Amino acid sequence: MSAPHVTGVIAQMLEKNPILNQASVESKLKATALAIPANSMEIYDYDHFTTVTWGDDATGRGLIQADAAIAAIPAIP
Repeated sequence: MSAPHVTGVIAQMLEKNPILNQASVESKLKATALAIPANSMEIYDYDHFTTVTWGDDATGRGLIQADAAIAAIPAIP
């Protein structure tokens, strides 16, 4: 996850519920991330295809999904 993007999503989560702690925020981000499994894919590189392969540890928890992370936070009444 890219730090500026994650920080922005966390700011929105805390705006919805300012009493969240670090563990709650991290848990929701991980639970709502879009997983990217280990695999290979062909990518067109100028005039030819190149095969790119990555392992299980290359993508961390995956891609952040801001809408899902914010929706997972209960609002304070």
